Amino acid sequence: MLLILLAACVAYVSKPWRRLHPVVFWTQWSQSLQDQRAAWADQEKTRDAQMAQARQIAPVITREGPSTVVLVITDSINRDNMGLYGYGRPTTPRLQAHKAQEGDRMAVLRNAWSVDASTLPALRNMFHFGQPANGNNGNGDSPPHLLALARAAGYKVWWISNHDDLAIEQQHARYADVVDMVNRTPGRASASLDGEILDCVQEAFADTSTERKLIVVHLMGAHPHYSLRFPENANPFDDSVDAVENGLVKDGRSAWVRHFRQEYDAALLYHDFVVSELLQQTRSTGKPDDYRAWMYLSDHGQEVGHGSNRAGHSPATASGYRIPAVIWRNREPLPTGAATQQPFRADWAGWSLMDLLGIRWSGQKAERNVLGDSYRWQAPEIPVVVESFSK
Repeated sequence: MLLILLAACVAYVSKPWRRLHPVVFWTQWSQSLQDQRAAWADQEKTRDAQMAQARQIAPVITREGPSTVVLVITDSINRDNMGLYGYGRPTTPRLQAHKAQEGDRMAVLRNAWSVDASTLPALRNMFHFGQPANGNNGNGDSPPHLLALARAAGYKVWWISNHDDLAIEQQHARYADVVDMVNRTPGRASASLDGEILDCVQEAFADTSTERKLIVVHLMGAHPHYSLRFPENANPFDDSVDAVENGLVKDGRSAWVRHFRQEYDAALLYHDFVVSELLQQTRSTGKPDDYRAWMYLSDHGQEVGHGSNRAGHSPATASGYRIPAVIWRNREPLPTGAATQQPFRADWAGWSLMDLLGIRWSGQKAERNVLGDSYRWQAPEIPVVVESFSK
């Protein structure tokens, strides 16, 4: 009886259990449904207003001919765990092979940072150019949405996602002409592998209804739980005793953190396969002279024993903000040498993406476009002490 009473008390204290109790759930279901419908209606009004704003801004495409641009947004990838960035385990062999083949047509931004440690604010900043919600022009206007501007300029937009997140779908995905939500299992327990989206992306490339395409791909990346982000029995780092493992032991990291690091690195190895396939699809699509560009970055980083003895999202350590950012295009030179060492902010990614799209508009800020000669770095305000944004 005591055990039953204890279990009942725990169930009551636990908010998820309490909310899902039949007595509570069904009595509140009708109101919850009405609230959800009202929220969707508000989001639809917001999207309509943003589309009207974008048409009023009247962005124009300055590049003639067919144009295909792919934006790959992943989740929870720390660049410190990528061989492409010098990590001690071979977690990105395919991306490194692409870099060796493409040379100056592929820029690896060495010092990329997110200004947010969680997905929703990171995407909000990314698609609204890092501008505050009330704009910065003094009249209270909200900043435009990047996808609305792309559509207003003449691009057909796809949103292909392995995330099941209602907020992301309503706030961003539904701006697209074509929305393909591959994964419909929400939360950390989702085991849908990112490779499931590859066929959908290929279908977008094969679409003949337009000459100008913007394809946004949203991946799960290495979002916890790490063991669900790669195929079963595909962890070559399991129980590895290598320099990385020895370094973690030397730093006093616990056995469970070292185990999570092995799973995280296995997730990055599978992630390398998916991201490289997306880049290869972009490189090989269309006619040789058609303009093509590809941009890859993570929404935020991840702490897996780098700065503390823990694993997961980390707004309190620099690892929560350290991300990869890679750009490829088949025309026009990209930053090389010292230029790729410049710090880069994910909330400014929209300014560079508009450059890749060849879109000009009245609100552009050349000093925030990392691809331009006028780029000027400005350190963001994040709630952790960063010794240097240049490393």
